[in-house]
Amino acid sequence: MTVTTTTLAERLTDLADLTPLTETTRSPDPAAVYERLRARWGNVAPVLLEGDVRAWLVLGHRELATLLRNESLYSRDSRNWSLVAAGGLDPGSGVGAVLAPRDSVYYVDGTRHRHLRRLVDDAFEGFDERRLAVTVRQWCESTLDRVAAKGEADLVSEYAWAVPLLAMSTMFGLDPQEARAMLGHARRIFRAQGAEGAEALTAQKRLIVDLVARRRERPSDDMTSAILRHPSQPSDEDVQSAVSTMLVLGSEFEVAWITQALRMRLTDPRFDGRSGGMLSASDTLEAVLGSIPPASNTGPRYAMADTMLGGRRIAAGDALVPGILGASAESRGAAGDDLWLEPGNLAYLTWGAGPHACPVRRPARVIAQVAVEVALRRLGGVTLTVPLDSLPVTGTLWSSMPWQLPVRFEVPR
Repeated sequence: MTVTTTTLAERLTDLADLTPLTETTRSPDPAAVYERLRARWGNVAPVLLEGDVRAWLVLGHRELATLLRNESLYSRDSRNWSLVAAGGLDPGSGVGAVLAPRDSVYYVDGTRHRHLRRLVDDAFEGFDERRLAVTVRQWCESTLDRVAAKGEADLVSEYAWAVPLLAMSTMFGLDPQEARAMLGHARRIFRAQGAEGAEALTAQKRLIVDLVARRRERPSDDMTSAILRHPSQPSDEDVQSAVSTMLVLGSEFEVAWITQALRMRLTDPRFDGRSGGMLSASDTLEAVLGSIPPASNTGPRYAMADTMLGGRRIAAGDALVPGILGASAESRGAAGDDLWLEPGNLAYLTWGAGPHACPVRRPARVIAQVAVEVALRRLGGVTLTVPLDSLPVTGTLWSSMPWQLPVRFEVPR
């Protein structure tokens, strides 16, 4: 079916008031932004990724499921994006740094994706959750030891940012010094623009290249060695791709998940007095997934042919961003403000669907649950030291969370 042959930019040249996608992650009320977009455009809305770079934001549950599950029509490979095909993507821009084509399980489709994904899935098939929990707990305890004597901390910069990447780095075989270096590079990548971010990305890649070479020569019992032992005999480049995807791409969302869970426990009155006491860390994390998912939006898909979605004419080469929070808000509409009465809770879509569904759901849950449990146990009488509405919100195109959670707590005597 031929729908149109014009580009998205050409079809929207008369729409000078398109909403930047960052409004969905940087607004104090991101759900309201999604609803405003839905009210004006329907379940598939035009937005700006950066500057004049246009894309569609998919806001409806039905449309989102279609987008994520249909790899033959909606590709994850940005080489199928009209902007890339025309040479118009600036590699030095924020969007260019994230969405430029690359050989990674997160960025390719078809046979190549299935091969790389099999390496990851098979390695995690037998991973030891108890061992990971012990590792996470050790990093949590040592991280909190650093702030315990002060009686105050920023739970984002001093805790939520550190624990996931330190734990995952250890799991894949980096020693403590290398794990902390990986953490530093990740912070620079997510906070920096231009040359500094590129330098951090290069340094991070060097750590992974060295790790794979070391484990190729001296295997151990870590996840990198498990991938190297795969029966398909993966190349070093295959293993580097698998390791970097899990270490780097997952860290931003894990940090946001832990941060939003801690924020919810500190500020949301709905967590007081239910069933005679506070909800568990696991309950809190599930509530976050259903109401303020760490991945507000996820990486775009690119239309392989002219088609229709949500009543919109989509042309081959258009970019479509999965709006996870927007689709979740659509499902919640009739339930009001009660997290526990939401119909059709879409928490599962945070993990994606179809071929590119998250491959590290199990370890992600272990890390987040232990991190929240240890923080709540160690930081007795913890209270936020600033008004909730004064918390600065940070947002990339994909995630949203408070940039700080400054707290005061009782110091054990």
